[in-house]
Amino acid sequence: MNHEQAEKRIAKLRKEIWRLNKAYFIENKTEVSEDVRDALKQELIALEKEFPDLITKDSPTQRVGAPLDGRLPKVMHLTPKESLTDVFSHAELEDWVTQMQRSLGDMQREFEFVSELKIDGLNISLVYEKTQAGSREPQDDLTYHLLRAVTRGNGVEGEDVTHTVRTIENVPLALHIEYKGKTTPPTFIEIGGEVYMPKASLAKLNKHLPDGEKFANPRNAAAGSVRQLDPKVAAERDLRMFCYMLGNGAADAFELPTQESILQFFIDAGLPVCTDFRVMRGLTNVEKMFEETAKKREKLPFDIDGLVIKVNDRKLQRDLGSTAKAPRWARAYKFPAEEKTAQVQDIILQVGRTGAITPVASLTPTHIAGTVVTRATLHNADEIERLDVRIGDTVVIRKAGDIIPEVMEVLKNLRPAGSKPFHFPAHCPQCGTKLTRPEGEVAIYCPNRDCPGVKHESIEHLTSRYAFNIEGLGTETVEELLNAGLITDSADIFFLTADDLLTLPLFKEKKTENLLASIEKAKKIPLERFLFALGIRHVGRETAELLARNIDWPVKDVKMKEVTETRLQPSLFGGEAKEVTLRAIPVTAIEERLSQLKEEDLDAINGIGATVTESVIEWIKHKEHKELLHKFEKAGVICLLPKRSTVKQIFADKTFVLTGTLPHLSREEAKEMIKERGGKVSGSVSKKTDYVLAGEDPGSKFDDAKNLNVLIIDEDAFRKMIKES
Repeated sequence: MNHEQAEKRIAKLRKEIWRLNKAYFIENKTEVSEDVRDALKQELIALEKEFPDLITKDSPTQRVGAPLDGRLPKVMHLTPKESLTDVFSHAELEDWVTQMQRSLGDMQREFEFVSELKIDGLNISLVYEKTQAGSREPQDDLTYHLLRAVTRGNGVEGEDVTHTVRTIENVPLALHIEYKGKTTPPTFIEIGGEVYMPKASLAKLNKHLPDGEKFANPRNAAAGSVRQLDPKVAAERDLRMFCYMLGNGAADAFELPTQESILQFFIDAGLPVCTDFRVMRGLTNVEKMFEETAKKREKLPFDIDGLVIKVNDRKLQRDLGSTAKAPRWARAYKFPAEEKTAQVQDIILQVGRTGAITPVASLTPTHIAGTVVTRATLHNADEIERLDVRIGDTVVIRKAGDIIPEVMEVLKNLRPAGSKPFHFPAHCPQCGTKLTRPEGEVAIYCPNRDCPGVKHESIEHLTSRYAFNIEGLGTETVEELLNAGLITDSADIFFLTADDLLTLPLFKEKKTENLLASIEKAKKIPLERFLFALGIRHVGRETAELLARNIDWPVKDVKMKEVTETRLQPSLFGGEAKEVTLRAIPVTAIEERLSQLKEEDLDAINGIGATVTESVIEWIKHKEHKELLHKFEKAGVICLLPKRSTVKQIFADKTFVLTGTLPHLSREEAKEMIKERGGKVSGSVSKKTDYVLAGEDPGSKFDDAKNLNVLIIDEDAFRKMIKES
C-alpha cells in the first residue's frame, strides 16, 4: 500500500470507527460486535505506525498516550469417539428436542437434561486396568491402575500420550471403587475428558517463552504440552483435566442409570470433575443456564466455548442412538463466534471432488479464535450476490462453530472507489470446461470428470480418515504425486513403490516406509467406508452405511493373517499373527452388483431417496468408474463385511418397525437382535412392513400399523419368536 492509498484507507477507517462508536456509546445501538470495532482500530493503528506522518490529534488511536524418541505410537480406542453436533440458538435446541420426540414416537415426551461446561481443551481417553489380586479380592473394594492415555485422533485410534498425562497431578494413577454390582466387574474402564491449561498458567508460561514460541491460547498450550516427547516438559507446565464420559460398557457394569450418576461416580472415585454441572427439566432452564454461564465466562479460570446438553437418562440415550458422526441425545450449545474484520484481497474458486465450485475469499491475515485466518468460505454464487462481496471490501468474518472461517457481512462504508461486483465465470478455472448449474441446486459444477481439480480432491477424499484413512497423504503430497505423474487417479496410490516415492523432494527412507505401510494396511477396508471413499455424489457416510447394509452383495470367505492385540496396547507391545476368516466382497463384484441395480431396488431401502438413487445409478454407468473399480481389485483392495452371524436367520427378508418404550430392551438392543437374525429395521410403517414391535406409549406408527393391517407384537412375543427358533 503506497502513501496515497494509505491516506484514503485511514480516512475511511477513522470515519467508520467514529460512526460505530457514536452508535454504540451514545445512541445505544449495537451495529457490530465489540470485536469488529476493535479489529478496525487495530488496522488503523498498524497503518498509522507504518505512515506516522498521517497521524492526527483527533484520530481514534490517540485517545490514550503511548522423552520419547520418534513419533508417538498409535492405539485403538476401546469405544469409538463421537463428535457433538453444534447448535447456536434456542430455536435449534427446540428442533433437536422435536427430533428426539419424533424418533421415540412420543411428541409429548419431556426430557431431563444435564448441562456441563464445554471445556476448550484437548480430548483425552484414560484407560484404567483392574488389579488382578487373585480370587480372594473382595467384590466391594476394586482397584484400577492407569494403563494408558490416548488423544482423540481420528475417533478410531489416537496417539499414546501416557507418559505426559501421568504428570498431570489431578489425574489419579489408581482408582479405588466400592463395587456392589451383580455382574463381573470390567477388566478395563475407559474414561473420557478434557485436558486444559488454566488461563493464569498460560500467561505465566508465555512470559518465559520467546516470541516465536508463545502459545496463542490455553487449548494450544495444553495440546502442545501433552504431545511433548519429554514428560519433564509437561510436568513443568500446569496441566489439569476434567472427566465426563464413561465408555466400554462400564456404566452398565457399575449400574449407573444417568449421566448425573456417572459424574458422581467419578467424584467418588477421585477423578476430577467440573462441578458446575446442573440437572434440569425443559429448555427454558437450559437457556437460563446458558445466559448465566455466558455472563461469568470471562471470570472462569479456564476457557470454555459453550455448554454441553445431554439427555440424563441413559436408557433414553441408548434408544435415541447415534448418527454416523454424533450422538442424537446430546448437543454442544456454543457461544456466538468471535468476530473480526479483514480485507478481501481476492476471490478464489476451488473445484471439489464432485466438481462443485466453491468460492473462497483470500483475506489479509487476521487473528481470530486463537489462529491466523487468511481464507474464508463464501459458500456459493448466491451467497456472494446476497452479501455483494467484492475484491477490496472490508468484511466481518467469524469461525462457524469455532472451526470454519466464513464471511458474515460487508462493511460497505469502507468499500474502495471503483470496486466492481464479482461474477462467476462461465468456465471452470482449472480445465476451462463450461460450468453447469443443475435445476433446483445452489451449487455450480464443472462436469468434466478429468478436471485436475476434481482429480486432486477425489484423491484427497479417498485417503481421508472416514474413507481409506491413509496417513501421510496430505494436500502437498498428493499435489507432488500428480505433478510427477506417479498417480493419475485414486487407485494408483496402491501401486506406489519405494522407488517412486524416493524421487520426491519431501520423501526420505523413514517417511517412505511409513506411507507404504499405511497404504498396505488400508487395502483391507470395511465396505461402507469403501463406498464412501468412491466419492459418489450425495453418498455421505450414513448413506454409504445404508447401501452396505441393505444391498444383497455377493460375499465370499477370505483367509488372511491378522495381528492380535496385547493388553490393548498393539502399538507398544505388538502381537501374534494368526489366520482368520473374513467375509469379503471382491471389488469387481461390487461393480457388477451396482450395475445390476434398478431404481426400485434402491428406493426400497429406508433412508435412500430419489436423489441418491439417481446419483448411484448414474455413477456406475460411466466406463472410467468401472475401470477404476477393476484397478482397485488388481491392487489387492478387498472390502469386508461383519463376521457372519452364527444364529438362525429367522427374520431373513422380514422388515420390522419399532415404536414406544420396550419394558426391558433398548431400541438399539432390539434392532441388533433383528439384524443379527437377518431382518431389517425401517423408520416408517408401510405395506412392506412385516412386524411392528410396540412398547409402552407407542406413537403414530402404532396407528399406521392398525390401518394397514400390519402384525403388531410386544416384547414378550418378540422374545418368544427368538427362543422358539
